[in-house]
Amino acid sequence: MSSFRQKKITRSQNLADKLRQARLAKEISLEEVAEATKIQVKYLEILEEGDYQKLPGDIYSKAWLKLYGDFLGLQVNELLVDYKIEKSISNKLTKVSSPVVKSNNISLYSILKPRVLKFLGIALLILALLAYLGWEINNTISPPEVTIFEPSNNFKTTESSVNIKGQTKAEVQLTINNELVLLDEEGKFNQSINLINGLNNLEISAKKKHSKVKTIEIIILRESLE
Repeated sequence: MSSFRQKKITRSQNLADKLRQARLAKEISLEEVAEATKIQVKYLEILEEGDYQKLPGDIYSKAWLKLYGDFLGLQVNELLVDYKIEKSISNKLTKVSSPVVKSNNISLYSILKPRVLKFLGIALLILALLAYLGWEINNTISPPEVTIFEPSNNFKTTESSVNIKGQTKAEVQLTINNELVLLDEEGKFNQSINLINGLNNLEISAKKKHSKVKTIEIIILRESLE
């Protein structure tokens, strides 16, 4: 195809109009331009529509404008100036037409503000103190644990006495039938109890300071020798 003579276009036209009018004046189709410049038809259409937001980026847009402008015999520098101005205006109009929608969700930044963090820290500290206080109160008033090793409940014997062996806490006050029992450093005890013929009811009571009383009943049957 023969080269074209450059044609002056008034500055009142926008970039898209300049490209389209120059092409139509030469009676060239977009397909012919695409074949000559190796620019896809869809991008030529975008340039002639002035919808620059649909283009891949400024690097490609400017390169295509240079090829298209040279092919049409237009002043490439003027086309690039027009593109820069119109692209800037298009970007501003896009921002105005698409206002930022405020989210109703609470942002992570608002949650993690120093004042909020301080409040949460104080709240967690208070909860921890209350939990510890509740644990201490429960530990203080709850009855102590007592384990009886021997004898078992409903134990039978022919002996006149039996040894009550068990363990509790060292600070516990323990009694068997209201008689105080001595504990060792580990809270263990071994108390001999005299038995009468027949049923013997043993009441083992354990209590800490300010706590409830733990009571265990053991029945021992002393059988007489025949």
